[in-house]
Amino acid sequence: MALQFDAMPAEASVFRFPDIRSSLPAIPVAAAADKRTFEIVRLVQKDKPKVLEFLRKFFYHDEPLNTAIGLRPDVRCPTLEEFSLSTFDEGISVGAVAGDGSLVGVCINATLTREEDEENRRECEEGADDVPEDVKALEDPDAKFAQIKRMLSHATAQGDVFGHGPPGLDRLFDIFILSVDSSWRGKGIATKLLDESREIAQADGHRLIRIVCSSFVSALIASRMGYRCIAKLDYKTVLDRKGQRIFPTEPPHDAVTTYVLDI
Repeated sequence: MALQFDAMPAEASVFRFPDIRSSLPAIPVAAAADKRTFEIVRLVQKDKPKVLEFLRKFFYHDEPLNTAIGLRPDVRCPTLEEFSLSTFDEGISVGAVAGDGSLVGVCINATLTREEDEENRRECEEGADDVPEDVKALEDPDAKFAQIKRMLSHATAQGDVFGHGPPGLDRLFDIFILSVDSSWRGKGIATKLLDESREIAQADGHRLIRIVCSSFVSALIASRMGYRCIAKLDYKTVLDRKGQRIFPTEPPHDAVTTYVLDI
């Protein structure tokens, strides 16, 4: 399953970016200068703690589904954290690093096979009736996040992504999580992260990229970058057994949308 999270609109950057590097850099104190500059790096295993810290500070706070279901950023949700980094060890994720060495954006990526997609479809069919009695009664963070996973699984199954790829496609490149430091938005970071992810996908022989957008803004970025929408699930249609909306998201975040890009 792939999953795309909130990032604010990216403007064209005026900076020139060096070649991608192999891990977060160790910046000397004397070089910690202009915080308005950043570069894109390949994330490696030793970067995982810093990435988790970043997600706790920004992604968990900003993601519209987390907010809608009452997942508070100050309360730990182990399954959310485990899920967020479940594909990190594939070694195909990238980050944006400021001049002082701080992480200001991440794009966690994954490879999805046709078999994995078909397994997700079977699980969705088997759990089609697994709807909470009363979503407002859910108090445990893990129980709340389980509803996000359930809804996203149904949304991705609805997209039939392999049916929208070239003939014979048996794997694709998945944009799993995209998040940008709230104080660094509008500098082109999200766009640069997606551009570098596309380069990695192409180098690995992928022919299709998928991005599942849970926010209006991330969907807008995908659309502007040439991705095409193949599926949309309105949040207002996702109800518990009492007929209450499970995800009462704030406008303009009204749907989860699946986009693909042919490469």
